[in-house]
Amino acid sequence: MAKDRRKKTTGKKRKFTLRGKRLLAVCVAVCCVLLVIFGIVLVNAIKNAGHKDGSESDVNAYDTTPVSLQKKVAYYVVGLLGEEETSPTSSLFLLCHDKKQKTLNVLEIPQATYLGDSELWIEKKAGNVWGNPAPLDWCEFEGKRIYKAQIEECEEQGHTVSQKIGSASYNLISIFNEQYALPVDGYFMIPQEAFVKLVDLLGGLDVNLPEAVTLGEIKFSAGVKTLDGAGALAYITMGGDTVEADLGRIERQRRVFFALFQRLCLQSEEQLTEDSLLPVMKGSTPFRTRTGNDEMLEIVKAWKKISPENVTAMIIPGAVAKLDGVSYYSVQRQPLIEVLNTYFNPYGEEITEAYVQVKELTAGGASDTKLQTMDQIAVEQSGIKLDDEE
Repeated sequence: MAKDRRKKTTGKKRKFTLRGKRLLAVCVAVCCVLLVIFGIVLVNAIKNAGHKDGSESDVNAYDTTPVSLQKKVAYYVVGLLGEEETSPTSSLFLLCHDKKQKTLNVLEIPQATYLGDSELWIEKKAGNVWGNPAPLDWCEFEGKRIYKAQIEECEEQGHTVSQKIGSASYNLISIFNEQYALPVDGYFMIPQEAFVKLVDLLGGLDVNLPEAVTLGEIKFSAGVKTLDGAGALAYITMGGDTVEADLGRIERQRRVFFALFQRLCLQSEEQLTEDSLLPVMKGSTPFRTRTGNDEMLEIVKAWKKISPENVTAMIIPGAVAKLDGVSYYSVQRQPLIEVLNTYFNPYGEEITEAYVQVKELTAGGASDTKLQTMDQIAVEQSGIKLDDEE
């Protein structure tokens, strides 16, 4: 610690007159009041600094894009929630927006993706993490999350260790931070009710159905059809509970979510604000996100500059495997590293084996990522025209 170099005075203490004492008392009282007000403001600021999923900001901290690269690239996790908040998610993917090259790459995560044994999650499937986040061990003295191996040392130092309620967003995003060595700058987890409402406000989605399908009570023949919110939701959630059904849903979700992307990009800022996106965000079931409405509009405006041939989607490399009689989608480490460096790491340090914390249940074999650029499935969206300004 640096020495106190202030000049020390000796001698008698200065005496205060009665008037001076009264003035001092008033000053002390005013300072106390100001300190109380400051304390209240500070406490409220800390409470309001948390993410919008209701968890504390310190508990919910995760790795984001380095400041030096934020003008070049951004990463967002997007997903569709299950029927209930605690249900397994219905879809999950990561968007890598290369702002410099005006590209958007999409990494699709099967819900049955195997996470291995880790204190980060109490679930082994990626789709179950949001609805059942792991509690966090917390050092009260240092005000930070600690891990099992650190608890004894913390307690030996006389520090109190407590458990905080797990954060759904932190647990979900830690999959990308820890297993795939990718940053995440924001997330948009969409309740099913919000999805249906948004699609309806946009006038439906035009989707090319590769085969006839019945959605609810409506039978659709193959070809380009306009799906309303309920129909679009039924189309991307239908199917069984097997890993194979999970993979089949991803291909349907790809067509629907890109149509949704197209519709949003065709809207003017006024339409997004007054007629579609912001009315959903101000409704009873908004997206689960920490991103403000103005920032969300800026993101969509940036996406308007991306053409379909520059949007590329792929399933994370892996294969179906079993462990203790349970079927999983096992991510393959080496193919994953190649995909990450090729499509999801345009400006960062090269991702190597040391950074990827994936536990494989099966090794080798060809992995079909179903890689596809969106101009291959793009459908002209009817009913919405660009403003002249656009």
